[in-house]
Amino acid sequence: MTDASSTNGSGGRALVVVNERVSGEELRDSLLAHLGDGISRVFVVAPALVDSALKHTMGDVDDAIGPARERLEGALEELRKAGVEADGEVGDSDPIQAISDEIVKFHPEQVVVVAHRDEDGEFAEKGLLEQAERDLELPVLELVVSRDDDPHVLDVKTSEPVAGRDKGWRPSYNWPPLSGRDIAGIFVAILGTLLLGFLAAECVGHSPGNGNDNEEGRLGAACAARMLIALALALVNLAHVVGLFLFQSVRYEGTFSRFFARLSLIGTPVAVAISLLLGLAM
Repeated sequence: MTDASSTNGSGGRALVVVNERVSGEELRDSLLAHLGDGISRVFVVAPALVDSALKHTMGDVDDAIGPARERLEGALEELRKAGVEADGEVGDSDPIQAISDEIVKFHPEQVVVVAHRDEDGEFAEKGLLEQAERDLELPVLELVVSRDDDPHVLDVKTSEPVAGRDKGWRPSYNWPPLSGRDIAGIFVAILGTLLLGFLAAECVGHSPGNGNDNEEGRLGAACAARMLIALALALVNLAHVVGLFLFQSVRYEGTFSRFFARLSLIGTPVAVAISLLLGLAM
């Protein structure tokens, strides 16, 4: 990412993402200056930002729709007063997904985001420009603003996106591009699933139920827990690997993509550690 004090409108259409209301002369003039004279149409999206990771993951956005609509209407009013043709809508709670949705529908030449600093923003705003740089092919200019009644522009930054075919490794062009995180996730999922399966099978092979002096088929609690852990993580990792290719194929990098990736990358080593501890307790 690089700092930017200004940007020239590339003509045509611009997408404006308002995580903060557009009000006050300073922010309004800064936004108009960065849109440039060549922009004839603007589409505004106001993400329905929630204030916690749990609400974000569960899609609990009911309380966030009202404030998002207020931000949308305020931004549209300011742009129209300045003579800009503008429309808009309330968008996804994930700003990156909201941007992706509107890029598909509106086909803008540039994207401008009015956002807070990471330490001041809502959960989904944290690392916003880094995500944009990783996931989007259009450059994104971010106006970092304060939470005042009339927000002040604290900083101006822009992403340096990479063309889609160069975003990651792919064995052939029939595959979606895979980032380092994606490849690590597949490796951990496969290796972890095999290891958990081996530990569960080893447990069954040495369980008392396989001896002649015990009731056939009886497993200890620790062994049963190992088998359940192996089965659960096999399903999680299968969902992660299959979902990874589906998400990448449609260029989706939203909540569920990150949820499965983290669950697999973090959950698999934890599950292996628990299975090993259960083996020591047997």
